[in-house]
Amino acid sequence: MKMKRIGAITLSVILVFLMGLSGCGTQPNNSAAGTNAVDQTSTQPSEQSSVKSTVPVKLSIWTGYPELDTWISKMAAEYNTANPNVTIEVSSFPLRDFEKKVTTSLPSQSCADIISMDPNIAMRFAKQDMLVKAPDDLAKYVTGGAYDPAIAGVGQLEGIVYGIPHMYGTAALFCNAAMLKEAGLTGAPKTMEQLMEYAQKLTKYDASGKIIRSGLSLRLVGGGSGLAEKFWILMMENGGSIVQEVSPEKYKAGYDNEAGLKTLQMYVDMLYKYKTCDFDIKSDAEGFETEKTAMFARETWVIADIKTKAPQLDYFTAPMPGDANIGNAYDFFVTNTKDDNKTQAAWDFIRFMMTPENHKQMTSMSGWQSGRLDLDMKDFIAENPQYEAFFSTYKTINVIPMIDEFDEIETKLADRLASKGFTDPSFVDNTGKMKAFLSECAAETNSILKENGHLAE
Repeated sequence: MKMKRIGAITLSVILVFLMGLSGCGTQPNNSAAGTNAVDQTSTQPSEQSSVKSTVPVKLSIWTGYPELDTWISKMAAEYNTANPNVTIEVSSFPLRDFEKKVTTSLPSQSCADIISMDPNIAMRFAKQDMLVKAPDDLAKYVTGGAYDPAIAGVGQLEGIVYGIPHMYGTAALFCNAAMLKEAGLTGAPKTMEQLMEYAQKLTKYDASGKIIRSGLSLRLVGGGSGLAEKFWILMMENGGSIVQEVSPEKYKAGYDNEAGLKTLQMYVDMLYKYKTCDFDIKSDAEGFETEKTAMFARETWVIADIKTKAPQLDYFTAPMPGDANIGNAYDFFVTNTKDDNKTQAAWDFIRFMMTPENHKQMTSMSGWQSGRLDLDMKDFIAENPQYEAFFSTYKTINVIPMIDEFDEIETKLADRLASKGFTDPSFVDNTGKMKAFLSECAAETNSILKENGHLAE
């Protein structure tokens, strides 16, 4: 199937402990142009290929997540020790800069040999033969049960595996334990209504009424499509989505409804009615780490960030206050340099990183989840209990749809939210005005879908 649908899919993002991890894989096939047919027999990535080359190779790897640098650099050094002819340069960039850099450098073959990227963006390049199909052994591993099918599917094009999922982003609620205790609150909010109540009780003001601590940090500016994604994460708890699949590969805007209205109203009320957050207070991880906010929703990387920047912070994590969550996979891709030695070495290095003992280190060193179902993380969670909430089960997990225009849809919705939806105080208690705004946004979303042949009419 050419495009992967968005999901209200059933997915238990929970640890599945499979035994016998070592020695159970098949011998890898190192042909980068293998048949790559989907196979349901799970294989474990071998540590390295069976074919050795002494040809000097210099590889480069780019990511949009600096948190990964330490882990990838460690893997590169260890791989170089075992393979002295292969040197690996590791570079990371701010996420949007990284995406632009890949987009402009791939056509001229000046991109890195390996990129870690959102498959929703990367698969555009696979269609243009700018990415290399995964070798058969890695393709079989991806499709053989080590990942939920929704995660395995996003890096495929017409049944061919291009991406190797290595990083997984899902959300949990970070709560400052001392602040909750001070406010007389026990445990985390379990519903969206409770979330609003908690935010009001946790907010602090100075003598002039200015917020000096927000109750719940909201993404209000910046970040391009990420702003709309953060809106979506809260909206899905109300049953909404950015786009809704009506029939295979046919969609319509999924927020011009009660779910979208409730979520927009929550933002507006927090900003202008109850004043639990504003544009000036520090937000996101920085706000939480500097104790300028009491709660916020984010991914696992924040746990590692807190260890470095605010090790004495008294906090805990909790499942999102509803029945839904998001599941974002990030895959390793090999770019089409037309250099067989580089291609073989690149896939071999990916194999090396994906062995269980190496891949587990990604979580401990960067804070990101792996998204795999075949890693035994019990010892890690025992030592790092803040991660447990990220392995909670939900009725539905929403994944990004594999349509090229989705980033444009999110970015344009984010622009409208940032410039109007979050800045107009007259929206307070004005249901009709909020509905009209959402209808305008949805019309633009549906227009983009129609331009790309994906609108359900």
